[in-house]
Amino acid sequence: MTRNWPGQCQHDSGQQIGGFFDSIHRLRRLASADFYGAWWFVTMPEQKQYEISPLKLWSPLQRQLAACGLIKGSPQQWIGTIRNLQKKGVSAVEIEWSDVMRMLGDVPESERVFHELVALAASLSGESPPTLAEPLPSVVHVSDLLAFLETESPCELVLQRHVSNEYVPQVRYEKQQRPAKLPPAVVVHGRREVKLLHYRDRTFGICILLHLEVDTGLFGRHRYWSLSVPRGERKLATHPVGRQFASSQEALAYGRALVGCMARRLSQEGFVGQTKALNHFMRYSLPGGDSYTEWLITAPNLSGKYWGEHFDLPNIVAHVRTSERNSLEGSRLLVMEEIQSDWNQALRAAKQELQLLRPDEGEGVIEWDDDVDLPPDNPYLNHWLDAALRMMLLAAHRGFSGISWLPGKLHAERFPWAKAEGLATFYDRIVPSAIEKLAKSWGAQVGTAEISTLSRCYRVQKVQNRSAWRVLNRRTGMAAGGEFDTIDAADNFCQSLEFPVLEIVGALHLTHAMRADILTTGLPCLGAIGKRAVAVPPALTSHSVQCVSS
Repeated sequence: MTRNWPGQCQHDSGQQIGGFFDSIHRLRRLASADFYGAWWFVTMPEQKQYEISPLKLWSPLQRQLAACGLIKGSPQQWIGTIRNLQKKGVSAVEIEWSDVMRMLGDVPESERVFHELVALAASLSGESPPTLAEPLPSVVHVSDLLAFLETESPCELVLQRHVSNEYVPQVRYEKQQRPAKLPPAVVVHGRREVKLLHYRDRTFGICILLHLEVDTGLFGRHRYWSLSVPRGERKLATHPVGRQFASSQEALAYGRALVGCMARRLSQEGFVGQTKALNHFMRYSLPGGDSYTEWLITAPNLSGKYWGEHFDLPNIVAHVRTSERNSLEGSRLLVMEEIQSDWNQALRAAKQELQLLRPDEGEGVIEWDDDVDLPPDNPYLNHWLDAALRMMLLAAHRGFSGISWLPGKLHAERFPWAKAEGLATFYDRIVPSAIEKLAKSWGAQVGTAEISTLSRCYRVQKVQNRSAWRVLNRRTGMAAGGEFDTIDAADNFCQSLEFPVLEIVGALHLTHAMRADILTTGLPCLGAIGKRAVAVPPALTSHSVQCVSS
């Protein structure tokens, strides 16, 4: 059964052109599917939920076409009109990927020659030449063009995140300050000892206590750790808590185990938690942030499917890992922990490899040098960073004072196996340059912000040939503490050894005028943003811009 397109109707020309659009659209989809093959049987993994954000980047081609003033015209008139829209900020990339020019009969010369050769071969063999589409109508209405563009637009982007309503409580221990004066000693098992609060979790009230012998014995001062929970926490304290631990990490791990047992019992009783992001790479984030989220920016309408190495979702144009923080000036910032595009990095690398494998003039073609498996193409090969930053700017609707990003040195420390020079170039030059270009649309400037985090004196390393991890001092290379069965336990112990520090990060502060303009006007998916409302009065500098969260 043929699907009717929106806007299919009779016009002054007396021709029903909806069927023409439908045939072109179906041929476009079938041709792409034929080319990329396996998209027919790609299915989404079960048991995974993805929450789709209502935030959208709009299409400049659709907006400018709707506002061009031409209601109906011949295909050639529309071709000229659409080409002229590039002067108003419409991207040539969006025009090409929309297939609207092909639908209007503007077929590339190489493709036209190919079809002529196919028709010639068919006539020589006595077969009728293939018909790819119905004849072009003499008059095309703008409503039909818009309906064609709005239906499964290849350039449409969707912002989503992996979510779950499973109750997974987080235990966050805070290391307490060393007391200036020791409390009075008490006698326990014939020894005088003091009891000090070493760690505390505010969510569940778990306290890790250090017991230290006052008098020095033959083998030194005896010490151990214990755990306590608030009275009345029966769900939490069904396991025994009156235990002694030889190290602080053992006590910390036991406290987390108690909370884990409680969560499993509640899950069996049918208890569910609040829907929240289900994240995979939280350990690669700067300590001290809130609401860590992994945002996935996808192009769901592309017929070619690409599966990246980080997330189990197809056609991720870019992913952005974010956290929320307060700067020392009191601004609420959306901090971009990482910006990356597996798809476009793989596509660019494959194209470069293919270019290197091209034989020189006069040489024969070597078959095994021409088998590079290119990922499917997409409109954002050279525009994915701009699209990701524009999506993050839309966070203004949540009342943020600005967006921020981390310097390259932090990424180099976080990913020691990556090229430090490449990370520095991307996060210290490319990202600030792209954000500065965005800011100029409102007359704003890129500034800085100070945020609180933890030092980075220690790092976690996997023990060779064993399923264990240890914490090493970055300066000396010496191990701190023992070995850990899980990387999470090692990470938690590593953070417990660090101390608070301040970090200067790049930031784009949003004024009320910028926020209001973004909320009301939105941002385009491709092409220029254009001149917007003035964001910063001339008398102010980028360092004096402060915004109050709405």
